[in-house]
Amino acid sequence: MGSYLTAVQNGDLNLVFRRCRALKWMLLFVLSLMLAACSGNGNNGVLAAGKTYEVAPGFREFYQTLGGEDVLGPAISENFSFQSLQCQYTVNTLLCMNPAATDASRFSLYPLGIPMNVREDPAASPTQGSGVVVNGYEIYEEFLTLYEKLSGSQYAGAPLTQVRLNYSQQRIEQFFENVGFYRKFSDPPGQVHLLAYGAFSCEKNCNYSPSVDALIISSTQAVDDEPFLAGLGKIGGATIFGRPLTQPYIASDGFEEQVYENAVLYAPPGNTSAVKLRPLSILLNLNRTDPGPKIYGSQDGVVFYPTSGELGYHVPLDFDRFITAHGGLDVSGNPIAEVYEVAPGTYRQCFENYCLDYNPLAESDKVTLAPLGKSYLDQLQKQTTSQELFTFSPDTVSLQASEQSKQIAPDASQTIQILVSRKSDGQPLANLEADLDVTLPVDTHYTAAFPATQSDGKSTVTVPAMTGYPNGSILVYRVCLKTATTDPVCATGSYILWKTP
Repeated sequence: MGSYLTAVQNGDLNLVFRRCRALKWMLLFVLSLMLAACSGNGNNGVLAAGKTYEVAPGFREFYQTLGGEDVLGPAISENFSFQSLQCQYTVNTLLCMNPAATDASRFSLYPLGIPMNVREDPAASPTQGSGVVVNGYEIYEEFLTLYEKLSGSQYAGAPLTQVRLNYSQQRIEQFFENVGFYRKFSDPPGQVHLLAYGAFSCEKNCNYSPSVDALIISSTQAVDDEPFLAGLGKIGGATIFGRPLTQPYIASDGFEEQVYENAVLYAPPGNTSAVKLRPLSILLNLNRTDPGPKIYGSQDGVVFYPTSGELGYHVPLDFDRFITAHGGLDVSGNPIAEVYEVAPGTYRQCFENYCLDYNPLAESDKVTLAPLGKSYLDQLQKQTTSQELFTFSPDTVSLQASEQSKQIAPDASQTIQILVSRKSDGQPLANLEADLDVTLPVDTHYTAAFPATQSDGKSTVTVPAMTGYPNGSILVYRVCLKTATTDPVCATGSYILWKTP
């Protein structure tokens, strides 16, 4: 702890934070999910362990006033001296006391959020949805109760970000100077917790691993799950979409969707070969102009794209070559406007599914896709922060499989039915496909595909008669949903081949 405090006292707090080992956090995140998945309880995402301490006597009343362990988490360090303060880490905060003060400033929470480099610019005209706006940041309505329990900005500190959707960690979150608030997408509305600021700050010196749900992982950490790219062979260099900003998730229309820096990809659940691009330019209501007659041609450096009879738009040759090399109009969609200057020296033309930027001074790749993915996420956040965003996992989806008869004659067919529903509310899930694998004697297999589930969440498949196997053979089957996830949703069952003598 001493070397850490020396770094702090020397003004190197930012350096200490930047050196947090993002890889270790990611490995912990993955390992915890694996362990939780094996536990089979309803709180699979929650796993916290490590060395804890008694809260120092001088902090106990302050600690309990702010909610104690339920809110701040257990103490994960001993009491230590820092500059003129006495401080102690909890999982979610750094408690500090100024022994020389006798007023309300005697106790405080240290602003651990400032060195995290998460600050966003305040909104020029913030909305008044919750009625509480601080310095241009609207405090998310569900966070208000806990914010007020912390005496507002006195102990929570000033807000650093607007409310945001963190898809990779499946939570709604908002960062403040002293604490961070979050609610898991799967939590009921109003169930709010604090992010593990203390464990993040004291990672090198505190022997404690916080809940996976509360982890703070560097925003620069890459998202590795990119299931849609395999279906984009025709694109020719799918890196044009930039890095993924989210894991795949289920959009409001039932399709699986993934947001990239420059585009939004979607496909029917479990059928990533049918991937398409969302009409991003239209969804974002970007600048549109009416189509016009052809005025210029290739001699003028453009190609005319007709979109409505003889009317259309003039597309620069550089853009036309880019579109042709990356899947054509099937990928880009039709142009929706003529070229315009989006910034000094940079020219943009928007098509239905993406926008192209041209920078003649760029050293390489003068034509690139415009980075519109973040704008889509921002818009999605405004539309859905009060809704549960649904992703497929064994924690969120119930898959039940049943056979028509537990015992069946070898010369008779068997019908297997599945019922797919959402665990949180029992709502049936439609348009989902599944694979069936029946293990036969002598370790052979029969496989089949379930049709997409109907509005009642049900689907059936018929297994043909299994002749030639000994009477009394037990057939074990496994059903797995076709979803773009590394954590499959499966169910098993069995039945017996039995012919009455």
